[in-house]
Amino acid sequence: MNIITDKEFEDIMRQYYNEIFHYIRKQTNNTEDAKDLTQDVFMKVYNNLNSYNPKKASIRTWIYRIAHNHTINHFKTKYHQYKLDFDDEYLNYMKQSDDAILEKLIQGEDIQKVIVLMNKTLNKKHLKIMNLYFFSELSYKEIAKLLKSPIKTIYNTINVSINKLKEKMEDIQNE
Repeated sequence: MNIITDKEFEDIMRQYYNEIFHYIRKQTNNTEDAKDLTQDVFMKVYNNLNSYNPKKASIRTWIYRIAHNHTINHFKTKYHQYKLDFDDEYLNYMKQSDDAILEKLIQGEDIQKVIVLMNKTLNKKHLKIMNLYFFSELSYKEIAKLLKSPIKTIYNTINVSINKLKEKMEDIQNE
């Protein structure tokens, strides 16, 4: 059991708060939601520090796992608010052969559409990997460690998922 002082927890918050906030902000595209969710994440970190095992993962990886799970739960409760509606210009943009196209959209204002598309298209495992790929500042190696998967699996899942998302976009355009 880890006993931690308030000062030690403050140090953890000081070190990771901004990074986790930006990770959540990229996913939600909403500063106020990101602030609330980040606060919730650090409350969970504080309340669960006794279950943290440094032999299993770094503190950073452990906090990202909490943030990821909390953000996914947030989207599950808010899922009905987001409509999957794409105009022709957007669909043509997505059909470009550039594999970084989804990353460009994630950086832009259409993040909610991409998140909804990912939720509708990908299975849980692929969705988790793609969320970490797009929204965290974790490396492939860190994602692999976080998910306890081989790094090659992470690379393959990302490529397969991007292709599935592009195919889904084409299907939507043809409807």
